[in-house]
Amino acid sequence: MMSANRNNPSPTMRRRRLGAELRRLRESAGKVGDEVSTQLGWYSAKVSKIETGRITVGWGDVADLLDLYGVPVGEQRDRLIALARESKSTRRDEWWQPFNDLLSRNYKTAVDLETSATSLRIFEPFVIPGLLQNEDYARAIIKGRREYAEEEVERRVELRMKRQAVVATGGNLDMWVILDEAALRREIGGPEVMSRQLRRLLEVAEAPGVQVQVVPFGIGPHAAMSGSFGIFSFSEETDPDVVFVETIAGTLYLERNEDIAASKLAFEHLHAAARDLAGSLELISAAARTYEQR
Repeated sequence: MMSANRNNPSPTMRRRRLGAELRRLRESAGKVGDEVSTQLGWYSAKVSKIETGRITVGWGDVADLLDLYGVPVGEQRDRLIALARESKSTRRDEWWQPFNDLLSRNYKTAVDLETSATSLRIFEPFVIPGLLQNEDYARAIIKGRREYAEEEVERRVELRMKRQAVVATGGNLDMWVILDEAALRREIGGPEVMSRQLRRLLEVAEAPGVQVQVVPFGIGPHAAMSGSFGIFSFSEETDPDVVFVETIAGTLYLERNEDIAASKLAFEHLHAAARDLAGSLELISAAARTYEQR
């Protein structure tokens, strides 16, 4: 479970909070995004990207938006311009700085969201989630996805283990993980690696703040046959949930109300289809024994 940094929010959360406030101001002014972009001479998608926190925005652009929305000189205007300035800065003491060359923008976003979220619901159909992997399993996953030099493989494994250490010492991120049984049965790294990974999963599943369920093969089709997804939730009411979906091309982050609602409904259906905790632990134990008997 990860500590949420309340007093010094991550750049991603600053961008999201700024974007949410700018969206509310735009709607209060009775304007639509394309209209605003046209009036300011921007490309059509820029307002949308600002409001969803997908891009950083200069304080000058924020000032132009506030002018257009009729926000007068005062505390609110100063605060939003200051937030725009802060959202472009990165704290130099971030734990991931030594791995900065390995991190894509999407990866940094994920780490920032983990830092700020209070809960993570995640469904994985084929693999154990990265935050619950042991070193050998993580190494096999990383090697299987792409040909990296051995040194880079080890650095990527170290990065993943460091993320887990931050989670373990933070204590504020509750995790609810639902796995398809295929994630237990797909052999990655060999039977010994799988056995140790599943034994670790059994330990983690009984830790405070972690819930693990398994959707058995016998259930047939279920609500997330299309693949893995997750839902970050936050303590502040002004911070809406964020859904992420894994694709071959990378991670997609979704913040539209309809996308969040659809993802929550799918997760509820998966919860209903999955075994309860005791039944899920039985399935994990049975899979571990299968690997140990080989």
